[in-house]
Amino acid sequence: MSRRGWLAVALWVLPSLVAVSVAALVAGRYRITPPPPLDGAARAAVMEVLGQALRGQAAGASEPRAAAERAAEEIDDLARPLDQRGPMVVSVWLGGRAQARVLAYGDTVGGALRAAVEALASDAGVAALSAAERAEARIKVDLVVARGPLVEWGELARALGFHPGIDGFAATLTTPSGDTRELLLTPDELFLHRLFGSYRPLDYIPEFTIGFDFERADMMLAKHAQLGSGVYGQSERHYARFRADSFVERPRAQRDQGPPLPLTRGLPPAPPVTAETLRAAALAGGRYLVAHLADNGRYVYERDLTTGHGTDPHQRGAYSIPRHAGTTYFLAELYRLTGEDWLREPIERAFAHLEELIRAGGCRGATATGERFACVVDQGDREAHLGSTALTVVALAEYQRATDDDRYQPLARQLSAWLLDMQRPDGSFHHLYDLDSGRKDPDEQLFYYAGESALALARMHVVTGEVVYRDAAERALDHLIGWYDFFAGGFFYGEEHWTCIAAEALYPAVERDRYRRFCNGYGAFLRRQQPAEGEFIDQSDYAGSYNVTPYLIPQNTPAGSRTESMISAYLLGVHQGAPEPALRAQILAALQYTLGQQLRDDGTFAVSGEIVSVGAVPGTPVDRAVRIDFVQHVCSAMIRAAVMLEAEDR
Repeated sequence: MSRRGWLAVALWVLPSLVAVSVAALVAGRYRITPPPPLDGAARAAVMEVLGQALRGQAAGASEPRAAAERAAEEIDDLARPLDQRGPMVVSVWLGGRAQARVLAYGDTVGGALRAAVEALASDAGVAALSAAERAEARIKVDLVVARGPLVEWGELARALGFHPGIDGFAATLTTPSGDTRELLLTPDELFLHRLFGSYRPLDYIPEFTIGFDFERADMMLAKHAQLGSGVYGQSERHYARFRADSFVERPRAQRDQGPPLPLTRGLPPAPPVTAETLRAAALAGGRYLVAHLADNGRYVYERDLTTGHGTDPHQRGAYSIPRHAGTTYFLAELYRLTGEDWLREPIERAFAHLEELIRAGGCRGATATGERFACVVDQGDREAHLGSTALTVVALAEYQRATDDDRYQPLARQLSAWLLDMQRPDGSFHHLYDLDSGRKDPDEQLFYYAGESALALARMHVVTGEVVYRDAAERALDHLIGWYDFFAGGFFYGEEHWTCIAAEALYPAVERDRYRRFCNGYGAFLRRQQPAEGEFIDQSDYAGSYNVTPYLIPQNTPAGSRTESMISAYLLGVHQGAPEPALRAQILAALQYTLGQQLRDDGTFAVSGEIVSVGAVPGTPVDRAVRIDFVQHVCSAMIRAAVMLEAEDR
């Protein structure tokens, strides 16, 4: 990496370390300890009463109140005292929007429930819903169960004083006329409105955004107050954080299948990891991607599930060819491993557009030996990146593996000729290529590119059987793994997930025990970044992710891509008769985490009703923005793991 690159890393790492340290200090001193959540029976009792109040199943207004009182007497949990009288926040969701939202206070859960019934009966949003809409709507409850102070050490501490998606934000307001009221934003409302990750502590790094955006959240509270111009600002305000016991009604077709679903960061519990659940989840991801593939073969690259807004696939302009290739690679892989007919036509459409994009880029030429080559570059760009071409070759080879159709093999050969020409005698690669001069950058080395190229060459050997690809892939792997042959090489690793995928892809043409040992070591290194169940207090849903501290939000894409790599590492051991149990456990833990992150029917109540969202994988647990490569990596790991588990059962 260049000196400028190392300086950029330092400028990012040092502020991150400071942020993590401040967050740890704040969390340790001001932690909120909530009581145990309501059990399934209590959640069901609460929801039954609220359902009657919403849908008018009772004969008169007194019936829901009577039902609530009976429930409070018969269910111990409903008589549980409430800290500061709650409140219970009840919202009614339809089409991804909260159609009604009421706050109800009571000394006990049952008392708050009775107040909620009365509030729903007089709510204008509820009155505006038709009978059919009330039947379809889903009721969500956020029961405030514990409170803590807002940290006021300064802007940075205040921004880092929240557990994103776990803590809510409250203000007690006293107007100039003496009226007092409380205003609340529930934990998931905070991240659904993108109030995390937008505070900028450093002017010189505008891209460095972290923490809670207090100013925007306060503006939202002012909007909820509906006090008119200037009154909110003139009012005395005291702020606090709170914890909520949150749960939501099941979708209409599933309401007889169990109690209401508890929510963590707005999502219900994940299904268990089995071959069946993984296969179903991977296919759901495939359906999401197919639904976001336009008639011209281009994907809706990014989608905000909360608003429904997405990129326009018909608008020419910036578009990531390697991510298009990687996503289409996954669809081809899914087709190869499942044989689902509905995948074939979209795959053909996406690959046809990929070919158009490559040819429009205009990277063509001949090597010094006269062999024709092509490379991948966006139209109008004059610099080609090694990784873009490598990932495209991986996709084209997977198309041939999945369909037995070799129509793209001539193009794949031309792209591979360029990869071979970019490879040095020692197995390493030049990573950048100037189209105008034909010059290969001698210095710049970028993450992922060498591993992607090794995989591309290994897959070309698989589909052609030609030793030139095998030998080049072997040289690439030997160089990648040989780089770690020094005294500290087993203690840290770069991003080597493509390396292990390539090593397994080259088997059995090349069988090296050192490849297996390297990937086992890489897996052990990654496990040190993977929290176990119960390791992170208040962050139990982070278990299985890759996250070195509970004070940073895990990214979902690495959980997918690293699991793809660990599956390959584990399979190398299986092939050589030495499977590593720790790798298998690592894979299953990460998949349990990612199953919890994927959108299913039961977790889409706050998703825009105008879009397909089932199968989507957001970027983080407190984000509802979905990019096509998020889905690609996570669901590729899922389908490969499903096949792995099915093979174990045979």
